[in-house]
Amino acid sequence: MTVDRRSRLLIAVAGVLALVALVRYWPFNGAEEGLGGQRAASVASAAKSTSGEVVALDLPDLRTAPRSSSVGRDPWRFYVAPPPPPPPPHQPTKEELERMRLAEEEAARAAAERARLAAIEAARPKPPPITFHYLGTFGPKNRPIAVFSDGKDIVNAREGEILRGKFVVAKIGYESVDIKFVDFPDVPAQRLAVGR
Repeated sequence: MTVDRRSRLLIAVAGVLALVALVRYWPFNGAEEGLGGQRAASVASAAKSTSGEVVALDLPDLRTAPRSSSVGRDPWRFYVAPPPPPPPPHQPTKEELERMRLAEEEAARAAAERARLAAIEAARPKPPPITFHYLGTFGPKNRPIAVFSDGKDIVNAREGEILRGKFVVAKIGYESVDIKFVDFPDVPAQRLAVGR
């Protein structure tokens, strides 16, 4: 096969292809765009070639709907999952409700008893507060004398003497003195150190 013959054969094949393309796409008038227009033209040419009549086509039905181009999650961005929903609140059972009711009643009884005892203690008479200070001791060892002061007056007293009609000098030690109360003989003695 020579070069001229091969060239002529290629030109002939190209011409046939061009003719097929022209016949196939001839009804395309440029009004339709994209794949929908090409599909309509090929359907129309097929309709013309199979029968003698021309069938009206509804071109909007042949067009494809545009695809959604929404972007999904970015794989390069860190994703923080939302926290899980909180668990439903605990519904106590009948036994738990009964235990709670009994515990509340017991707490109320204990509070009432504490209030009753506090009222009794508040109503009970108490010894008067000591309003003087012990300054020290002087005199012989077998009969020491304690010295007291209320900030204005200085008072000396031996064991067994009564101060201000309310306090009894119960015992005089080396650096402390025990004071009892005239009207409360059962109350334990209160010890005062030097300077107190």
